[in-house]
Amino acid sequence: MKRYQDDFKASIVKMHREEKRSIRSLSEEYGVSPAAIHNWVKGAKSVELEDGTEVTSKEFKQLQKENQRLK
Repeated sequence: MKRYQDDFKASIVKMHREEKRSIRSLSEEYGVSPAAIHNWVKGAKSVELEDGTEVTSKEFKQLQKENQRLK
């Protein structure tokens, strides 16, 4: 399984969101599976917390796991 750097993933997500590039075109250009890009986009969605702080859904899930562990 190939691993990608976080900054590479972020740049792909940014191109998809801001430049309106399709997942398919990004996949073909960068040699990354469409499923991987889809997961990166999904994981980068923001969640707003009660105090107004925004975190990615991935960070939110990590916070939930940590809270469970601490309980």
